[in-house]
Amino acid sequence: MLLLLAIAVCIAAIPLLYQKWRAWRLESWVRQQLDVASFRYAGSTSMEDRLRLRAAENRRLKAAFGIENSLTTESRSTHQAFRSRASRLVDRKDRSWLALYSTAEAFIQRELATAAEKGQSSLPLAESVRCMVLAVVLLDSFNIDPAAVPRATLVTITEEINNQWLESKCHPDEVVPSERLNSAIASLSIRSPFKDEFTEKDQDALLTPAEVLSILMPQYETLWRVVLLTFVSAYHRQPAAYHDAVQRTADVPACLGDPAREGEALKLAKEGLRLFPSNKHLYRAASLPSATPSPPGLTTTNTPRTLAADISALHRHPQIWSPSPLFLPNPFTHGDDDALAFRPSRFDAGALTPLQRRCYVPFSTGPHRCPAGGGTRFGERMVVLLVVALGRGRVVAAPVTLMIRPRAGGELPTGRDAMEGWRFEFGPCG
Repeated sequence: MLLLLAIAVCIAAIPLLYQKWRAWRLESWVRQQLDVASFRYAGSTSMEDRLRLRAAENRRLKAAFGIENSLTTESRSTHQAFRSRASRLVDRKDRSWLALYSTAEAFIQRELATAAEKGQSSLPLAESVRCMVLAVVLLDSFNIDPAAVPRATLVTITEEINNQWLESKCHPDEVVPSERLNSAIASLSIRSPFKDEFTEKDQDALLTPAEVLSILMPQYETLWRVVLLTFVSAYHRQPAAYHDAVQRTADVPACLGDPAREGEALKLAKEGLRLFPSNKHLYRAASLPSATPSPPGLTTTNTPRTLAADISALHRHPQIWSPSPLFLPNPFTHGDDDALAFRPSRFDAGALTPLQRRCYVPFSTGPHRCPAGGGTRFGERMVVLLVVALGRGRVVAAPVTLMIRPRAGGELPTGRDAMEGWRFEFGPCG
């Protein structure tokens, strides 16, 4: 009898033990990802060490674009100079969200009008979004009038940035700066928006293409895919999400910049940044590159092994973002799981669990958190502004024969070239 009782107790304990084991395994995985993002995996490190660990994995960007900023430098002074510039740009007190919204909306209206004049009924969505985002960023960062920039120049810059990025991923040791990109940027005669105390450049000094890209890339490059995919998710794929988006953003852009009024609208951006973080992975060198050359004839290399914090998985993991997550049979089950649903209400006050709050890191985490995620909420405001400018009264579609139109449910493709066939249709959204 005692043996049978003991067996029954053991059997009854199995689900509890299994749940505890799943929770322990998940916690270990989460800690590992966050340790890579925060450089804790490297132990007690100086700022110079952290910069070297990051720069080692971003050297391809320096080769492709010639940029020198916090992502690519090993220099403390260069890093601090860039952080100072970035903070001044995102924290500006004179920013007009209404003017930026009007710029974005007017750009799309011009795109539609031009296409209509040519007898076309749709636009290439990815190209239009990239050009719109670039036009707004040029206005916001450098006070460049979008009407004075030829569309062909915007297309050249955005296409070349995309091509260079892809080339740097495929051939990091062979990529070189694009003369076509640099020429297009130089044609804009972009001047410095601030006096830089770290370089002796005076305000209004003409910037080189590499200097422009050093400022431009962290804004434009982190925005366009988030904006595009959030727009498609909120206004196209889920009827309930569309009506929710229309309601919660009804006061955009007037509410932006007012913490008492913008909260509901910003949840749209928060959910977009959860599903489509600007950086799907954060790469770090596993150890500091050796400064000592290898002896002659030795075949080893000084190139460090790479570690990656999987931000996309932290933001989508079903065990973190689904109801009753610990009992999912497969820890990475997708399907119609709530983890992949576009649902801004998950950011209602008190709705996030402590684990979800830890895992939500769209702007990375300390000690090198992106300035756009700071107290001014610049990143969230810019995302929702651009998404709403795209979404009011418009619909996305594509020829069914091409199998491009994203179906309801499942995952949206997020690769750089995965959205090129999507079309921007002229009809009202209802």
